[in-house]
Amino acid sequence: MMRVLILLIASTFLLLGCCQYHNTLLDNPLSLLSVQQTNSLFLDDFANNPLNYFVSNIKRSEDAKDDSAACLQKIDSLAKSFKSEESLRFVDALGKPPSGFLNGNTVLMGSYDTCKAMIKSAEYGANYKPCKIKAVMTLRNNTKVITPVTWTVCFPKECRNGNFTELKRAILKIINSRWDPIHIEEKTVITTCDVDYTYDVGAYCAIVLISIILFMVVVGTLWEPVVVLLTSVKATEERKVLVNSEHGTDDEIVPDGPALSNPIAATVPKSFIGEVFKCFSLQRTIGALLNTTTKDGQILCMNGIRVFSINWVVLGHVYYIGLGAAGDLLYVNELYRRESNTFTWNGLPSVDSFFVMSGFLVSLLLSKDLARKGRFNALGYYLHRYLRLTIPFLVVTLGQGFLAHVFIRGPFQDILVPGHSNCVKWWWTNILYINNFVPWNKLELCIGQSWYLSNDFQFFVFAPIFIWLLYKSPKIGISVTLSTLVCSCVTAGIICYYNDLGPSTVFDPHAVNFTDFRLLYDKPWIRCPPYLIGLLGGWFCFKNLDSLKLYVSRLSFVTRILVSVTMWIVTCTVQYLVVFGLHKDMIKKTNGETLSLTESSLYESLARSGWGLALLVQIFMCQCGLGGFINKMLSWRGWIVLSRLTFSVYLLHYIIIQSFIVQLRHPFFYKPDYEIAILYIGFLGMSYLAAAVMYTMVEQPLIFIEKMTYRR
Repeated sequence: MMRVLILLIASTFLLLGCCQYHNTLLDNPLSLLSVQQTNSLFLDDFANNPLNYFVSNIKRSEDAKDDSAACLQKIDSLAKSFKSEESLRFVDALGKPPSGFLNGNTVLMGSYDTCKAMIKSAEYGANYKPCKIKAVMTLRNNTKVITPVTWTVCFPKECRNGNFTELKRAILKIINSRWDPIHIEEKTVITTCDVDYTYDVGAYCAIVLISIILFMVVVGTLWEPVVVLLTSVKATEERKVLVNSEHGTDDEIVPDGPALSNPIAATVPKSFIGEVFKCFSLQRTIGALLNTTTKDGQILCMNGIRVFSINWVVLGHVYYIGLGAAGDLLYVNELYRRESNTFTWNGLPSVDSFFVMSGFLVSLLLSKDLARKGRFNALGYYLHRYLRLTIPFLVVTLGQGFLAHVFIRGPFQDILVPGHSNCVKWWWTNILYINNFVPWNKLELCIGQSWYLSNDFQFFVFAPIFIWLLYKSPKIGISVTLSTLVCSCVTAGIICYYNDLGPSTVFDPHAVNFTDFRLLYDKPWIRCPPYLIGLLGGWFCFKNLDSLKLYVSRLSFVTRILVSVTMWIVTCTVQYLVVFGLHKDMIKKTNGETLSLTESSLYESLARSGWGLALLVQIFMCQCGLGGFINKMLSWRGWIVLSRLTFSVYLLHYIIIQSFIVQLRHPFFYKPDYEIAILYIGFLGMSYLAAAVMYTMVEQPLIFIEKMTYRR
């Protein structure tokens, strides 16, 4: 029986695996199998004489390799010696057909820990390694409906690194010839095995950088108390010597005279090095983080918008990253069909909100500088932005790209491996903010979420041109800005139409190559409309906000209510259509129907601009007195602290979610919704906690150093 079990699993499911996560809709072809077909899947021919049947299907060809035969021979030997400890451990570590297989649980999860225990064995440990077989199953009559499946195994060395060419072809022949409607393409089969990663140059750089930061924080936190203490002690000794010399006695000094009062208040000598260290003092940085004082002219509603938007980003990534280990694909398919869940899958406008706010603030602040000085400090403008973004970004790049995969190990480690290999090749594109261009024809991001930072910095570089034109010649500035916006929208529609892309990356029919992402999603000439709208909004706020407030204040109460309600309904309707307008398309896609290219192109052209314009109007409504309770909610002082953490949350949440998925000893289940809600709250809380550490140790010290150096 043990022999039958080993060979049944080893031969039947060698090809079952899931490719790396694709942005495409999922279904489960196995759910369409009849009971008879299901029985044949598990019980026919293989159970009668699995070894003979399997071997008889191997096509001996000229390109057959010895290592393929060695793999088969090793499996056969394990079956013949099934009573041995090695064989039993092999079976225990092997992925088995799971319960719920026909409901979408296509993750054949073995025991990762059993395999690791085998590796530690002195007798046969060096001969085994945790591996994963991946492939994609499709329906013969509908190749657009795909099911990723994964099989985790503890492979002997004879079968590792793809050395089973003939084995693969044999099982392909069996599956594709006998089990309608399943079809597996040979090119989709991928094998990955755990690699014992060692520290490379990037890992050592990460350790050195993190060590320096920790050293600065510790010394900076202790610097002022220690210096004050030493100075006070020195001052007390000097006064003691002085008093004794005057009275001619060595009596103990009683510090009650005027000259000896408050010795701790003695002047502390200052030095540049000391001031730099004090910039890292936790007492100062935590105080700055928790400070909720405000100034006149601040756009307080943006604090709430930032927090809401970053929470939306984290929510979307919890659902998307989990797909790499999903164990209930039919329920995932149900989530696509659920209208309320469209908010999760189509959470892409959350990033556009940040583009709008970034453009708005840059335009507003630069316009004020131009009005006050007639010019702006270009060096300070670019240096400030580059340092503020790059140093925290560099910490995350080194930590996530070069260090995480060494420490974070588990059955789904392959989720982290591509990021490391990409960072080895392309880490330098991060600090130059060109990772959305290089490499041009491939999606090989070092840090998955870094495309946004490159776009934002590229927009920041060219923003002064538009702001200068708006300030010097409003007609020309408005014309140039709007013309650029229109060209971007038209370009997005044309690319979408001629490349047969969906209205969103959720619908990318070329998900294997991430065509939508490479052509549309991360390119600045496509993503710039919300930023341009923000630039126009910031300039308009600088020129007309006071007069707009005055005009609104003169309106009657009833008129203000009518205008406010109307504008909120209109803007929220636009935002609702941008997010939930894709619900019917999601249903069509899950049914295998073709989406209208014209509708997709129109959505791709107008959605980002529509969202950005609606958000901008809402910001103005909050600022000029038409925000009502919504403005009070968004302008709550508590958001000030959390809004300071949004940048670090964006940088850190990705690796926090990935590290959880990688170490799972079971598939990632989306059902029940309550469990996902608990996970989301946990991920969000851990992201903010990690962001607070990043802010107090890296971001805020940089702000202090800027203020004491070139920004003085």
